[in-house]
Amino acid sequence: MSRIQRSPLPRGAHRDLIEQLRDLHLRAGLPSVRDIARKTHALSHDTVHRTLVGKAVPRWGPLELIVEVLGGDIEAFRELWIAAHRQTEPGVD
Repeated sequence: MSRIQRSPLPRGAHRDLIEQLRDLHLRAGLPSVRDIARKTHALSHDTVHRTLVGKAVPRWGPLELIVEVLGGDIEAFRELWIAAHRQTEPGVD
């Protein structure tokens, strides 16, 4: 099982979201991307991988399913996601 590599991220809410997702993945025992995809019953291996290691703010649907499978607090992640999404909108500082 390989570790998820950290990619450079902008400061602020986006970084907070990704770091919390990585921490959740670690607390869940680092399940493989394939195991997470199987447990969601809806996401592909590639979608799970992009959500966990991508540089862009992930889409809410896949993120919600992954957080649920990993046993995380969906409402806390929703707040982080909203802040990160707003941070990346054009013209928003």
